[in-house]
Amino acid sequence: MSIEVQPDSPGSEVSPAEGVEVRERGAQAVSLGGRRLTAAEGTGLARGALGHWGVFAQGLAAAAPSVAIASVPFSLYTASGKGAAWAAIVGLVIAVLIATTIGYQARRTVTSGSLGTYTGNGLGPGFAFAAGFSLLLGYIGFATTGTLGGVLYVDAFLEEIGLGSQASWFRLLLVAVVVGVGVYLPLRGASLAAKYELIFEVVAVAAIFVIIVASYVSYGWRIDTEQWNPSNLGHSSTFVAAVTAVGAYAGFESVASLGAEARDAHRTIARSLLRVVLILGVLYILATYPQVLHFNGIDGDKAVLPQLADASHVSWINPVVSAAVSVAFIVFVTAVTTSAARSLFTLAHEGALPQVFAKVHPRYKTPWVGVVFVGALALVFAVVATFSSAGRLVFDVYGGYVATWGFLVSYLLVVIATPIWLYRIKALTPARAIVSGLAIAALGYVIVSNVYPVPAFPFSILPFVFLGILAVGLLWYAYLRVARPEIAARVGSIQTLSTEEQERLADLGILEVLDEEAPGHRTVDR
Repeated sequence: MSIEVQPDSPGSEVSPAEGVEVRERGAQAVSLGGRRLTAAEGTGLARGALGHWGVFAQGLAAAAPSVAIASVPFSLYTASGKGAAWAAIVGLVIAVLIATTIGYQARRTVTSGSLGTYTGNGLGPGFAFAAGFSLLLGYIGFATTGTLGGVLYVDAFLEEIGLGSQASWFRLLLVAVVVGVGVYLPLRGASLAAKYELIFEVVAVAAIFVIIVASYVSYGWRIDTEQWNPSNLGHSSTFVAAVTAVGAYAGFESVASLGAEARDAHRTIARSLLRVVLILGVLYILATYPQVLHFNGIDGDKAVLPQLADASHVSWINPVVSAAVSVAFIVFVTAVTTSAARSLFTLAHEGALPQVFAKVHPRYKTPWVGVVFVGALALVFAVVATFSSAGRLVFDVYGGYVATWGFLVSYLLVVIATPIWLYRIKALTPARAIVSGLAIAALGYVIVSNVYPVPAFPFSILPFVFLGILAVGLLWYAYLRVARPEIAARVGSIQTLSTEEQERLADLGILEVLDEEAPGHRTVDR
């Protein structure tokens, strides 16, 4: 069909009560909440680069089930002891609610700005920046901690085959190699990385499950009732651990940052969100319980799975697991670096961050400056952790916990914003309101439980470490509001409404459709 759009003067609106306007400045323009939108596919990134499996692989790699199975159960155990399995279940329930809520927007509009853009639809540009910046911190945090995890497992693999070394120069060399690969693949493009991500994840998970099954068998055919005791749900430590459990799913929403590059983006992204979460949930619950059975005596400066394999009498699988997880960690780094670079790109393209981050590689059509920037931060973090007295694994746990707060804050903002936006565009149903409400309540409860009662040190201060970093970003946005209000108002404006959504809005009278062409009108085929 064709929609004929009447040019209006700057600032004019159509159906102000619904917060939607149509403008003509040489091309069709639709705005939400009084803000003109920029088409996601028109920002210079490679269009149509990823199909359904590519988008799914990006979400799976960014959430990294093999990486999570290798590290998250120990993180949950560190925070909550025998309550780790319940923490994993709480994390799954929350992740499903979040994914479903995000999907309500993804079916209607896609973007390269991910949750920041979706938050802005309901709460405005200030909250769009807060959510986008929080998510950016989460991606950068995971890129850095993932680099360190990759170093740990590459180190473990080399030790298994007799090529390991504890020399400082050797550890630094491993850091450089992991960072180098983690930067190169995203630089070449999301489609290249996606070709290998799914294969490596399947191989890594299959190898890890040899250890998981052995853990069940070596413990004996009996149930550890202490782990499944419902009283664990009454302990604040379980919900402290649930932050990390939700973080195990963090990255699934990265598929929403591919709106400019995915084919059939509205359908593909919405479906991939929930599918990734459900697959991850099954894997995490199956893996957490048996690992906790063997966590006494774990060395905090060495990779967990090889130690678990030794305790379960399947040491022969260690070289395979270490090699597979090493590659999976690197794939994970490439996936979150891909997402972080697109978050930087979107905020820069909207003017909220330095324009250098909006540069696109002339050949690969990737936001290469953002990729290199994230790689540099990962390099610094991994080098500092390598020489930390706390141990690289513990350093990794604490860094991941801080990064997870970036996802929690962004998730909370987007699940609050989504029902508001759906109401404004007359798409809010009772079922959608209930799902969004439950997501808000669950996330809110987990967040409050992580600050009151006050958890043990250092988990008592880590949320404030994140808030301190976030405050710096919010101060920058406050400066933009004063000095460059037109830039501040633009945050969250890069998105593309689906054809079906445009038609629905037009039928409702929210989007103005003219019955006949007049001078100065422009016809746009859809």
